[in-house]
Amino acid sequence: MIIRNKKLIGLISILVGICVIGYLVFVSRVVFIGDKTNALVTGFVVHQNGARKVQNENSSIKKPLKGRSAFVKFRTEDGQEIETHSKILQLFSFTGYHIGEEVSVAYNPKNPQEIFVMSLKEMPGILLLFGFGVLLIMVGKSYLFSKNKS
Repeated sequence: MIIRNKKLIGLISILVGICVIGYLVFVSRVVFIGDKTNALVTGFVVHQNGARKVQNENSSIKKPLKGRSAFVKFRTEDGQEIETHSKILQLFSFTGYHIGEEVSVAYNPKNPQEIFVMSLKEMPGILLLFGFGVLLIMVGKSYLFSKNKS
């Protein structure tokens, strides 16, 4: 297969890679600027017509490689009770959460719905996003700066 416009493919790949890493930084920045507190897992996220909460955690038996992002409930420093979920991709149900489990979260004091669950269980999703972004940048760079063999 002959690829005729390698520079355009390389540019698009680099831009998408930068966007993926930028999304990761945007979602996880609350770890550095936010307040930290403990939260309780109250359910799991199902993405059908937006994110909604479900109580069952048994789908991990049927689909062991599909993770479940947790809905958590916590109280902010000013006493406001918040129930929300992290926007980071949760992978692999064997590293998932259980209802009633206590986790540590970082939240944005200006927008408490914006949280990051501070747990090693979030690492597979973070590493996958970061690796995918780096891979796209590397592939784009190789296309953009390739030497033409004519």
